[in-house]
Amino acid sequence: MNLLIERGFVMVEHQERIIKLQQFLKVQGIEVAVFNLNSDLYYYSGSVQPLYLVIPAEGTGVLIARKSLERIRVEAPFLTLETFQNTRDLQRIVADNGWSGARKIGFTLENTAYATVMRWMKLFEGAEAVDISWDVRRLRMVKSETELAIFREAGRRMAELPRVIRESFRPGMTELELSAVIEHFMRLNGHGGLVRCRREGIEMNYGVCSGGRGALAGTKFDGICGGEGLDRAVPYGASWKPIAPGEPVILDFAFVYQGYHLDQTRMFYWGVPQPEVVRALEAMCQVERMIAERLVPGAVWSEIYDEAVLLAEKLGYGESFMGLGPEKVKFVGHGVGLELDEPPYLAPRMNEPIEAGMVLALEPKVSLPGIGVIGNEDTVIVTESGVEWVTIAPGEMIVVANEF
Repeated sequence: MNLLIERGFVMVEHQERIIKLQQFLKVQGIEVAVFNLNSDLYYYSGSVQPLYLVIPAEGTGVLIARKSLERIRVEAPFLTLETFQNTRDLQRIVADNGWSGARKIGFTLENTAYATVMRWMKLFEGAEAVDISWDVRRLRMVKSETELAIFREAGRRMAELPRVIRESFRPGMTELELSAVIEHFMRLNGHGGLVRCRREGIEMNYGVCSGGRGALAGTKFDGICGGEGLDRAVPYGASWKPIAPGEPVILDFAFVYQGYHLDQTRMFYWGVPQPEVVRALEAMCQVERMIAERLVPGAVWSEIYDEAVLLAEKLGYGESFMGLGPEKVKFVGHGVGLELDEPPYLAPRMNEPIEAGMVLALEPKVSLPGIGVIGNEDTVIVTESGVEWVTIAPGEMIVVANEF
């Protein structure tokens, strides 16, 4: 079986993904689907170099590019490659492939520019643009053995992070300096340097290193903790603030290995942890274990969320679970893959079943007024008999004593 360079993907796997997509397109009566988002290009072709990937309901997929042609031929040799410079070239490609008569054209409209959609729709007289954003994401919820192997290796690499933090922390360090230690570790262990988020207007760097009240800062990022950031232009992640003894520091980082996002959170503390912080972390770990126990094939996404909320209330954290006031978010876990935020979502009104092969990040957290955000986050694989913990870094709080 032929292997693609570097990534270890089997070419036949990409072809099977295309066949699965084509089956969906046929059922929906969509003759042609056009992709331009890098995560979608990579999932179906193994390359992010093309500008477009066109997959018809019947026939062979076509990659369309202006440059990087030799690289594309190496990375995606099983697909036809067409070159273009202008709309006239696109008209030729559409005609030569017999797509001109298509009447329903699929796009991921949640993130494809209006100008791009209009450019393509002019090539199909009288056709309708159909949004397949959610469907495309659902089609890749269940991961292959190749993908699962990447997650497992990422988990093994991130297991060393608590040790690195203990060895590197020094009094007077700022959030930024501690974050840089973590980023340096991840980069040298294979982090690709990009965190991909699909939602419009949402950007992320490597993750969040935020201490005390700073972790409670409001953010439009759909999470309980985004951090204050260095300035208002990029208000995410670590700040310039020195880490103070006696304050909890949340370390919520995405490790992106061979394109796949591993989500992991651990708590750091310089000094003796406050009893209320210890209690809160123990409670959130209890909620996380309960969620993991419920993640079996057939379980309903929204019902797991409801159970997590009830347990948090029982443990005394109903008001502060997953945020305070308007900062509260309504989920306790999300799928991860080629993007940080993928279905399934453990959230209200998500009444679909869990399946074996899904990979989720479980992140029950609590916001303690005047103290900070507390909780762990782990990435797990759903199996027929329960979950497999991918993030195997020790889950206890990373505590550094006062003495140096």
